[in-house]
Amino acid sequence: METNRQAPYVELPVFQGPMDLLLHLIQQNKVDIYDIPIALIADQFIETVKKMEIFDMEITSEFLVLAAQLLYLKSRQLLPRPQKSEEDVELEEELKQELIDRLVTYRAFKEIAAYLSCKAESAGSKYFREFDLDELISIMKPHRPLSGVVMEDLLQAFNSVLTRIEKGEDIHYVQSDDISIDLMITDIMRRMLINPKGMKFSQLLRHNSRVEIVVAFLAILDLLKDGKIRAEQSSQGNGIFIVPTEKAWDFKNEVPV
Repeated sequence: METNRQAPYVELPVFQGPMDLLLHLIQQNKVDIYDIPIALIADQFIETVKKMEIFDMEITSEFLVLAAQLLYLKSRQLLPRPQKSEEDVELEEELKQELIDRLVTYRAFKEIAAYLSCKAESAGSKYFREFDLDELISIMKPHRPLSGVVMEDLLQAFNSVLTRIEKGEDIHYVQSDDISIDLMITDIMRRMLINPKGMKFSQLLRHNSRVEIVVAFLAILDLLKDGKIRAEQSSQGNGIFIVPTEKAWDFKNEVPV
């Protein structure tokens, strides 16, 4: 009676190169990578390469080169030590040390590659919530440069200066084209730096013209918005006091005039 005989099933791991196979054999035999038993590892390496050839697995020239190196080291170790010269012993140690250095370097790169692959897989499993910009803006507290100063007092200070001009107090006329907000901002900031303790709003005016007052008022609003100055008032009804902030000393974006 005939029996169906099946060929034994053999599964070989796929190695990425000869150093991968050599490192696998060292780990499989649980030997120290710095003290490799060359004879044992060489025999197992060549036996594995033969099995790979039988199963039509891809055998590159690198496998054959490393197999030849291992056979050479094995043959050198089999020679009686009295027959070896000092040069032979040094050459044998250099070849073995070179092989160990390559193995240590390959193992380090393989561990790093495995770590990065694990990180890539875990990163692919994470999903981040999309943020709502309008919601974040609503949560943030807006900066209030006029904290402690009511708008009525600011308008009152502005109107009081206009009243003085209308009464003819210290009127000096200048051409409106000669006054720009940028120029006024630069002038105010320079005077603020000279007077770090602050100045009254009325002291910021040079010519007391209606145009200058309007431009100065707009310049102060702009500086308040940028946070370079702050407005203070000791009590309701008193004059507005303008004081420079820490941002007043930031000259990175200052345009020379």
